[in-house]
Amino acid sequence: MIRFGGPVNLPARAPGAGESHGASGADPQVLARAVKAKGYRAAYTPQVSLGEPEKIKAVREAFAAEDIMLAEVGYWENIMDLDSNERARHRRAVADALALAEEVGARCAVDIFGSYCRGNGNSVHTARNFSAEAFEDAVDMARYFIDAVKPKSAYFCYEIFPFSVVDSPEMIEKLIRAVDRRQFGVHLDLVNLVNCPRAYWNNADIARECVRRFGSRIVAAHVKDIKMKEPAISVILEEVVAGEGVIDFGVFARLLDDLPQEIPFMMEHLASEAEYDRAAVYIRACAAKAGVQI
Repeated sequence: MIRFGGPVNLPARAPGAGESHGASGADPQVLARAVKAKGYRAAYTPQVSLGEPEKIKAVREAFAAEDIMLAEVGYWENIMDLDSNERARHRRAVADALALAEEVGARCAVDIFGSYCRGNGNSVHTARNFSAEAFEDAVDMARYFIDAVKPKSAYFCYEIFPFSVVDSPEMIEKLIRAVDRRQFGVHLDLVNLVNCPRAYWNNADIARECVRRFGSRIVAAHVKDIKMKEPAISVILEEVVAGEGVIDFGVFARLLDDLPQEIPFMMEHLASEAEYDRAAVYIRACAAKAGVQI
């Protein structure tokens, strides 16, 4: 069963990739009502820290009162940073994010695997990211976060990312088996699995493969669209407003809605509230055509 949602209470510049989509500074009750007014049934966790127990309680209660599922606590920083101090800082922050997800009632905490570099693991890439060492590090870190926090309801997830070991349905399934922890989940971002023209034109088959391989472990999903630049000789893929690209939202929604667990189905990376509203209309129409009311 999916719960559709997206950012609300957007600032002048909407959050982009690698930034929290949770609103800041708003009264939790006002924010929860704003989410419900959009017809959403899931929301990004508002910006709150683990050291704010009263605010955490207020957020949890406000969203529960409106029957809004909190989707994720995101921390997209480089836990493989080659600077030991930065690496340790990021790893503490991911553990805190998982603890916060547990306390606030969010479905998961999500982070990128990162890159063996100094600084931003989103944009500096290396062949080492696809090594046996990288796979072992991904397993060890997932176990570490889960074993340190011991969450009962929240899951730890890696963001799917084409520049790291978490880059394909096959590798995700392999990680699930190797990590061997009940609270290790999959945050399914279909667009982030599209990394070549074949995947671009056959994205519905990728969605089917994911559900076949690890459907029961999917705990959250990002829903967005992608377009391949033309004319071009090399492959350039750009995120666009839903309906301007090729993602088969009907198949994606139907597959996830058929699963027994509740899955937040969250829009991201658009530039304005107007774009989110337009995308929501299109995604809802595609889902309805597939027999899914969101």
